Amino acid sequence: MAALWRKAAGSRSAPSLRTAAPVTVLLVLFAYNVIQYVTLVFQTPRQLDFYVFWLAPRIGLAQGWAQMYNPGRFLPELVAQTGNWLPYLNPPVFAWLLLPLSLLPYGVALVIWNAFILGCLVVIWRVTVWRAAPTLTLPQRGRDIAQRGREILLLLAALALYPVVLGLALGQVTMVVLVAVALCYWLMRRDRPLLAGLVLALIVIKPQAAFLVPVALLAARRYRVCLGFALAVIPMAALSLLAVGRQGIDYWLASVAVNYNHPGFKFNSVSWIIGPGVPAIAVGLAAVAATLYVSWKAPFKDVELPIAAGLIGSLLVTPYVTVHDLSALVVAAWLVLRLDPPRWVTALLVVGYVPLFLANANFAHLPVLLLEGAFLVSLVGLARVRAKTIRPQQTASGRSQPRLAS
Repeated sequence: MAALWRKAAGSRSAPSLRTAAPVTVLLVLFAYNVIQYVTLVFQTPRQLDFYVFWLAPRIGLAQGWAQMYNPGRFLPELVAQTGNWLPYLNPPVFAWLLLPLSLLPYGVALVIWNAFILGCLVVIWRVTVWRAAPTLTLPQRGRDIAQRGREILLLLAALALYPVVLGLALGQVTMVVLVAVALCYWLMRRDRPLLAGLVLALIVIKPQAAFLVPVALLAARRYRVCLGFALAVIPMAALSLLAVGRQGIDYWLASVAVNYNHPGFKFNSVSWIIGPGVPAIAVGLAAVAATLYVSWKAPFKDVELPIAAGLIGSLLVTPYVTVHDLSALVVAAWLVLRLDPPRWVTALLVVGYVPLFLANANFAHLPVLLLEGAFLVSLVGLARVRAKTIRPQQTASGRSQPRLAS
């Protein structure tokens, strides 16, 4: 669908088969996902991941925050209510944020939460895709309408993806992490770096999908953003450790072991797909190196590149990636599309849509992994291209002005 973004606008003729065919496919996939979403949420509401999130603060408030990580305490109650064996693994900060919802009946809390995370997706789209329209003359309005159509089409393309809709249906927190990244980007574009860093700190509630973003921003010399991030994260980490103590950490490690050994549970991480050991470590180191290079090489104005590289690099490094965490690739693609990239980049995004849609199938795990690697490598090339074509602003004397760190 990225190719449609680049297509010239302004034609009032009937849509061609080249345009109508992919739109029709997206509409069919979207309709199918809506049916799956409704079926999952309404028929099995207590089997959703949100029940785990709703139960954890209730146990923590009643018996101590370490106990929500205790498999011997948490899992029996969870199994009795849902039949699931998935423990709570998110940091205490997330349980504290959900405490008000945990005091409500589960059905009410679920409705509120689902509306909230769907709103997060709309905010992400609004911040990263929607472009402010200038004052237009009458002949230009057709072009603007076509642009708005392409922007809406990108939202439809996201809602047609299985990883995105699965995360929304399960009530996963991935979309909250991604909205924090998107709002950080939005605030940085408005020269509010300290506040951007404070908002970015929200990624700690599920860091595996975006933990390299702050590192990428540091490599991109966005020092005030990183300062704001540290000012928020350090107190949260200290309070979390004080709340759960050493016992809570031991319980958490035991819960991680339960999750990894859960029969039938599949991950989309490098170590899970190609196996742990030297190859997985080499891929992780290469991903970190590529992320840092993109962030350092990209023009200072292209804040989209370090954030996109940080998202992709995080997925390639962390050992814990589930299928709904792959929604981070959608946000990375939306950010890159804002730069009107070369055709070879948009072609990669179009080709990569297919394995991403099929990401939950066993045969698609390796293609998705290859897509992530190719996407990150393409950002290396894009950063080099833009570094050569976008020159620092020249002063009247002909000397380049220094680039100030944000």
